[in-house]
Order: sequence, then structure tokens, then C-alpha cells
Amino acid sequence: MFRKVSTAVLLSMVLSAAALVMAQKVAKDLDDAITAASDWVGWKAEDTFYPKEDGKKALADGKTCIEKIDEALAKGLAASTVVETHKGKMTITEAREMCVAVRDAGQKVFGDLTAAEEATYEPFRKVLLGDKLSLYNDRLKKYKLYGAGGRVLKTAEDYRDSPVWCTTGVDREGILPVWSVDCWHFKGMIKVGSVESRSGSGDQAPSSAFR
Repeated sequence: MFRKVSTAVLLSMVLSAAALVMAQKVAKDLDDAITAASDWVGWKAEDTFYPKEDGKKALADGKTCIEKIDEALAKGLAASTVVETHKGKMTITEAREMCVAVRDAGQKVFGDLTAAEEATYEPFRKVLLGDKLSLYNDRLKKYKLYGAGGRVLKTAEDYRDSPVWCTTGVDREGILPVWSVDCWHFKGMIKVGSVESRSGSGDQAPSSAFR
């Protein structure tokens, strides 16, 4: 036989269950992950000077948030637990949905910009081989390169045919500016010797430094 349960007892049971959920504490690392992800809600690539870097950060924060939530749920955290974020209060379920959206938005921006950047490198990778290709990929693809006499190397063919690749910069931290030049030498696509570095006073390296 089933015993009758009064309305008061049922209400007490419901309130006790709700109190148990409310009493669950959200670990600090989970709270921090959800808060970090919430900062990216509504973010757009055109809102920043560094869309690729910010897209990568949004992607990472979204993924971390999802991982932390899934880990907490697996350990018994109630999906209805409420957390406070920069976007207001939300349940863990709602927080996870938010983090998925942040991850996907970051992935799209970072992925699209990375693909566009890689497309600009492709013509160079098609004509370079050996040491030139390795040096280009590992270090110099984002640098402005110069050939002998300081001639700017512009095209993939320039990179392929020049026996000298040089980079240059200026240190303005001291009383006087100091220029520096680093040069790599090649025989065909094979690097010859070690990088040669030169420097001197002034805000621009002379053409004779590029050799």
C-alpha cells in the first residue's frame, strides 16, 4: 500500500532538493573559465585591432570552458546550478551553450584569417626548397627580406633567385639609434655558413651592410 504524503511534506521535499542544488559550490577554476568565456559573447572580428589573436583566444577560452563544465558535470555538479557571469546569472546548462557559441565563433574567425594568411605564403612555398623553404617557414615568412645591396625581395621568384636573404631593424632604446642587419647566404637552395650580423649607429642600415 502507498502511504499518503501531505502537501506540506511534498513542498518540503521540493524545497530541500532545490536548496541542495543551490548549495552546490562551483569550483574556482570552473567559475573562472565560465567568466573568461562570457567576455567573448557578442565579440566580432571587426571590433579589434588583432582579430586573429583574439579569435584564437576566444577559441581557447570557449574550449576550456566546455572542458571544465563537462568535467564538473561528470563529478556530480547539477546542470541547474546557477553561476554569476559578466553576462548575468545562468545555469550550468546555459553556460555550456554559451561556451560552445564562443568556441565556434573563435574558430571561425581564427580559421578564416589563418587560411587567408596561409594563402599569401603559398606562392613562395611552391618555388622554395631545402634550406630556403625551412628558413622561410620557420622564421622569415612574416619578415620583409632584402637581397644584396639592400634591394627589397618582393616576389616568390626574387626569394628563389637571391643568393642573400637579409633582415634589418633599428634599436631606439639608447641615446642614439643603432641599426642591425642579419644575412643568410645560399648556394641554390642550400644555406652556406651561419647567419652574419652587422650593426652600426644610425636609424637606417647602409646598402653595404646587405652582403
